[in-house]
Amino acid sequence: MALGIGYGLPFVAQHGTNPYKTQWAAALEGAKGAGATVEDENAGTGSCLVARGQEAYTDGLPATPSLLIVPQFYKAGNLYQDVPPFVAEDSTMRFAVSRNTTATRVNSSGLIESVASGVPRIDWLGQSCPALLVEPSAINFARWVNQMTAQDTPTASGGMTITTGSTDFLAPDGTSGSITKYVGGAASGTSQYAYYSGGGITVTASGQHTFSLFVKRGATNPLTFCALGIENYAGGSGTIYSYFNLASGTALTAGASVQDYGNGWYRLSTAPYTLAAGDLTGTLTFFMAEGNGDLSWPASGALNLTAYTWGAQLETGAIPTTYIPTTTAAVSRAADVISASGALVSGLIGQTEGTIYAEVDVRNLAIETYIIRIDEGASSNNITLRKLNTNQIRTAIVAPTTSGTINISSAAFTAGIIKIAFAYKSGEIALSVNGATPLTANGTFAFGAPLNRITLGSNQSPSSEFNDRIRAAALYTTRLSNDQLAELTRL
Repeated sequence: MALGIGYGLPFVAQHGTNPYKTQWAAALEGAKGAGATVEDENAGTGSCLVARGQEAYTDGLPATPSLLIVPQFYKAGNLYQDVPPFVAEDSTMRFAVSRNTTATRVNSSGLIESVASGVPRIDWLGQSCPALLVEPSAINFARWVNQMTAQDTPTASGGMTITTGSTDFLAPDGTSGSITKYVGGAASGTSQYAYYSGGGITVTASGQHTFSLFVKRGATNPLTFCALGIENYAGGSGTIYSYFNLASGTALTAGASVQDYGNGWYRLSTAPYTLAAGDLTGTLTFFMAEGNGDLSWPASGALNLTAYTWGAQLETGAIPTTYIPTTTAAVSRAADVISASGALVSGLIGQTEGTIYAEVDVRNLAIETYIIRIDEGASSNNITLRKLNTNQIRTAIVAPTTSGTINISSAAFTAGIIKIAFAYKSGEIALSVNGATPLTANGTFAFGAPLNRITLGSNQSPSSEFNDRIRAAALYTTRLSNDQLAELTRL
């Protein structure tokens, strides 16, 4: 946590009052009056979300944000900010949420659950304090991904036995009887695998795809090594199989990934695999192995080792998105589009100078995505914060009248919590990430129209969604000093 003014003194002693908590209490009242859900409400003012908002609010003092959002008040179609507090007469000052399909999140109990169309996803995966999940659209092409029915039961090889509908453990969504159990055969030197055709899994276009599967080791004779494969798409190129160590929860293949969902469940995702046009139907494969550090095949035999799977997903793109349940056919999930616009919003944006702050949880590296975009409802005047595919933060200003450099790129960073502050004023812009000494540029600019729209996690383009988690965002109508930028972003 950044050390604010008067660090070490009680908050009230530092500032006389607690202005953020006053704002938060008013925001809570306004949001509940509008019928909103309050995430982590039972914790009240002791909530980690309240603590996060207070930190963001106080670390910029003596300046105070014109807009601050720590996502926690929401309902279908709306996400409410902490500052300024929502009241009925300010009905246009809230973030509209557009996603015309259901979607999944991990709730505070650590279980996957479905949320209704247009409901923001406050996600708890791998964290003790949640954040706003923003993702692009996706399609799961795998059918019957949970309880595999008779026509879609995986086919076993090498003596492996399969039991669908196992009740040995609960699935990642807390249900019983929806997982599949695998027991390796006793034959040594035999490759142990099961392939799942889903009636012939057909994608809609060529290009990169990833296969994800939830896998859990058995309680007795637990499996250590496994692999996932995208097979029989004859024209494909690149990595066909990705290998994993279930004992350590790590990927052994470059580009593959592992997410820990708790209770022994890992979501394994292959490295991207390129499918060619004309070869769009194939199968998904789950391999079991024992003792092969290099996972060469045939392995030494699974020798009665046990594992469980749930929730297969085959989707387009290099980055796996959240779980999409299916039954008889492929299922689509729409993108999360979250924005606020209008005259009230315009008054919260610094039109000639200002500062933009964001705290994000970056887990998906190596793709370019947008964190915040501010514009006038079009593209000729805008300010953006984005993550480059080189794992840098870049800010840019587009305006009809410019001179010199109007963008700055940070040093590269690794996955984790990132705090960003960008201050702008014609002739002096600055960017600080994670407390670093601000990088500066001297380009001049003038916007040709009032900025009046804020978009979280998108560039208003289907391919630019953040595909990660936003923990907080704030605006100031003044350009904070370079020292304030470094303080505001200190981890």
